[in-house]
Amino acid sequence: MSDQGDLVHVEIFGERYTLRGLGGEDSAYTRRVAHYVDQQIHEVAGGTAVLSIKVAVLASLNIADAFLKLEERVKKEETAAAAKVHELEAELDEVIKRKPLIGGAQK
Repeated sequence: MSDQGDLVHVEIFGERYTLRGLGGEDSAYTRRVAHYVDQQIHEVAGGTAVLSIKVAVLASLNIADAFLKLEERVKKEETAAAAKVHELEAELDEVIKRKPLIGGAQK
């Protein structure tokens, strides 16, 4: 893949677009992103065949909502994981302090 990404042809709400690969990812990823956007627009459009700015904005809000909720969940999980690592480090330090070293010497 070139530095700018390969050209990828996608269809979103009946319109064809030629895109460069997104974020250095392969063309399958770009197609997956386009498919997700297409699904969101169709969901918001609710059967209408006309894509308006309002439909695009509402679909964008749905996508942003999903992203922000996922981002918040990831932050909470990272915080919980860091707390668990800290807890395990403290437990390991306690075990090391109590366990005699080989040869009977203690730290």
